[in-house]
Order: sequence, then C-alpha cells, then structure tokens
Amino acid sequence: MKLEGFTMGRAWTSVTLMVCCMLFCLPLERRERPRLRAAVFVTAVIAVSVTLGRLIPQASLLDLAIYYLFASLFFLACGELRAQEAMYCGIWSLIIQQVGTELMLLVKDGAEYIRLPSPAGPLTGLLAGLVFYGAIGFTIARWMPHKGHYDVGPRQFISALFLLVIFELLFNMMFTVKYQPVDSGRTVTVLLVQCYCVTVLYLQNELFKKSAMRHELETLDRLWHQQKEQYSLAKENIALINRKCHDLKHQVAAMRTIAGPEEREKYLREVEDSVRIYEAIVQTGNEVLDTVLTEKSLLCEAKHIKVNCVADGSRLRFMDPVDLYAIFGNALDNAIESIKDFQDPGLRFIDVQVYTERQFLIIHVSNPLRHSLTFQDGLPVSTKPNNGYHGFGLKSIRHTARKYGGCLTVEAEDGCFHLRILIPLNGTDGGGTPS
Repeated sequence: MKLEGFTMGRAWTSVTLMVCCMLFCLPLERRERPRLRAAVFVTAVIAVSVTLGRLIPQASLLDLAIYYLFASLFFLACGELRAQEAMYCGIWSLIIQQVGTELMLLVKDGAEYIRLPSPAGPLTGLLAGLVFYGAIGFTIARWMPHKGHYDVGPRQFISALFLLVIFELLFNMMFTVKYQPVDSGRTVTVLLVQCYCVTVLYLQNELFKKSAMRHELETLDRLWHQQKEQYSLAKENIALINRKCHDLKHQVAAMRTIAGPEEREKYLREVEDSVRIYEAIVQTGNEVLDTVLTEKSLLCEAKHIKVNCVADGSRLRFMDPVDLYAIFGNALDNAIESIKDFQDPGLRFIDVQVYTERQFLIIHVSNPLRHSLTFQDGLPVSTKPNNGYHGFGLKSIRHTARKYGGCLTVEAEDGCFHLRILIPLNGTDGGGTPS
C-alpha cells in the first residue's frame, strides 16, 4: 500500500512497531537473553504479518488489533511483566508507532508543499520519524515505569484501552479514506486529536503512579512516626526495668542476712524468679539496638519464644536511632508473628546476627517456616489481615536499607525464612555514615 512516497507495507509497519516496543522495553525488567528473544520475535512478527497481508486489509480495525496483539506478546516474551502490564505497554507502543508514521507523512507532505527536490520529501519525513522515536525513548519510555514495572490497576488499564479504541478509529479513518493533501487541514486536525489522546494517556499514567506513590509514602511516614513513638516508650520502659532489677538485686542481698534459713531461701527463690526478666536484657554495645532487642526479647519471653542474638552493635553507630528501630522492630515483629502459633518448642526461636564482612554491614534475622511463600516485587505477600499497614513492614525495612545505600533480600531456604540486609560501609568500619 503506497502512501505518498512511503511504502507502508507489512514489513515496514512491523519493524517500526517492534522498534517502539524495544524503546518501551529498555527501562523494564527483562528476561534472560532479551536481545535473542527480541530478534526471534521480530523475525516471526514480520513473517506472520506479511503472510496475513494477503487476507486482511491493511490499516483496517482487525489489522490494527493484530498489531496490538503482536506488541503485547513482545512484552510478555522479553519482559518480566504481568499480562496486564504487557497489554498496557502494547497500547503505548502501537500508539507511538502510529503517531510516528503520521508525523513522517506530515513532514514529507510539508516538504513537498514548499517544493523541495523530489528525494528530499521522503528523507525529511524519515529523519523526523527517527528524531521522534529517539525523543520518545529518552523521555516518556524512561519516565513512566516505576522500578522496572508498570503498576497498572484495572481502572487505569480500562481507561487506557478506551483511549486506544478512540485513537485507532481516528487512525483507521485517516488511512481508509482517500488521502488528502496537507493544505486541506484534515491530516493536521486528526494528528492534533491523536496527540491530545497521547497527552491524556500520559497524564493518566502519571496521576495513577503519583497517587500510588503518595499512598505508600504516607503509610511509610505514619509507620515512621509510630515507630519513633514506640522507640521512645520502649526506651523509658527498659530504663525503668533496669532500675527495678538493680534495686531488687540489692534487696535480695540484704534479705539473706535477716531471715531464718528455710524461710529465707524460700522467699529468696520467689524473688529471684520474679527478676529473671533481667536475663532478657540484651547488651550489644549499641544503646538503641539494646533497647529494641530487649523490648522484643521481653515479648518473646512472655510468648515462650527464644531469641538467639549475636550482634556487634558498635558497627551500627552511623545509623539513625529511629531507622535502627524500624529495621529490627519490623523484622522481629514479622518473625514473632510467623512462629507464635507453632506448637513444637523446637521451632519457637529467632536468630539475630549483626556483623561486618568485606566492608559490608550484614544484618541477618531468621526463623523457622512451615509453609511456602508467595513473592511479589521481591517480597513475600503478607499473610496479616488488612489493618491499614498491610504489607508495609518489609517495605519499610527495604526503604530504610536503601536510605543507607544498602539492599534487602528475603528468601525461604532449608525450612527457614531469612531476612538479610547488606549496607556498604565505604571504609568507615561502621563508624561513619555511608554515602
């Protein structure tokens, strides 16, 4: 099919569509060997589209629907995406490909209108298309994803699909009616309406993305303030327990000299039993870590959960007290929640380790696990009821780790759940603030 100097054949349409797909795929999480996958897929698409060209009129609605299917399948084949994400990316790729095509035709006709030499028109249009696709690759295609994914919900996808339908009706109207010269204004009008659709689609994506990010940040902010208040209260409680235990120890020593042997020993045993809570006091060399570990150890003591702690708290001096409380408080809360209902005493334990290795601070919290986990975005899906903070415990830990240039990994291995945080020390040996 000839369109004013451009051979708009199946191969041309397939290649430009696949170029758009690659532009939108570059910022996303990709599967193994993405280049090989893309090369095989593009070859297959060209072959299939050329074959179908004998059966389906070009630029018909059915033809456009098939190209949309090709675009969506490209993202499923090359990207680590859910079906809805792939279909959303397919919408963008198809629309951008068609806007680029119309822009090339418009520029070519403009060049012919001002009577440039014959080869200059198509070459100018082709150059305009290359600039347009390059600009899209460096702007919209990079800006829209969040952490290598599109967090597309049902409302956003349905409204995007609606805009695609409107866009395709305009595109079909433009290329199924006899092509008019540029001075008629018809092409310019249709192109402007389509650009309006693209603008609305982009603004829709940004609004949904910012709404989701704002909700998450508000929740993290509430958690941060809640943890700050809990840390202050816990610090006061631990200080009070320390004073009480210290006083009781002196009282016990005095009682040994004023009571009869049998009554004295009986009474002293009762008093000593009542102050065994002091054994839950943890001393790691870091006051903040001591506070949170002691608070959680006291809770575990009441629930008959054993906490095994090997921690060098001196390595944590560079961290903000509230950040320390956020990491260890959330990690231990998750571990306690996971094992509190275990009947086997041998499974009621939590291991906590803090150490350095090769200029990395490593925080490792583990606990037994009886059931398999489902992971999403690198984190297990929460099993807690939706209480307003659903799933934000581990997100809060990851957010805090990234604040110090670190990373969070979680995995289920050998019947245990392992939470590991790696933070680079950058030669500070735990004594300064990592960049």
